[in-house]
Amino acid sequence: MRELSAWARRAIAPPGDDAEIAVPAAALGGDLLPGWYDDWVLVERERLHQLRLHALEATAARLAVHGRHWEALQAAYAAVRAEPLRESAHRTIVRVHLAEGNLAEAARAYELFRSLVESELGVLPTPRMTRLVQGIPPRCCSSAVAAVPTGAVPWGSTVSAVRVP
Repeated sequence: MRELSAWARRAIAPPGDDAEIAVPAAALGGDLLPGWYDDWVLVERERLHQLRLHALEATAARLAVHGRHWEALQAAYAAVRAEPLRESAHRTIVRVHLAEGNLAEAARAYELFRSLVESELGVLPTPRMTRLVQGIPPRCCSSAVAAVPTGAVPWGSTVSAVRVP
């Protein structure tokens, strides 16, 4: 737990010497005291869970800036595994693919998330997520981008993404 907390603080801190940033095994681990349901454990478990997610996303972003795309994707996917419906983790994956120049993979990652939140929650991705892939030319990655709803979420929209039947 101390290793996770120390790493997370370094990962979330303002940029410094990012060459040393890496994802320790503790960041990929499970929950604090699984099977315990005391109030203090639940609060601490959630706090550590959120800390881990933010640190994984921050680590992925820093690694991508340094061209360490494979490691960045591993950190971002670890965040998605921990919280599959977390849009910020999926945005990180899309951003890493875009930084690496993999437009088709970015569009596929977007489409996977769009399908997931639509089927699980009945909502569309936020405008912030959709804007990441709107500039990808359809001929670049035909089937993945064809599913991106360019008119579904207008630029700068403040309307809720909840689909009303």
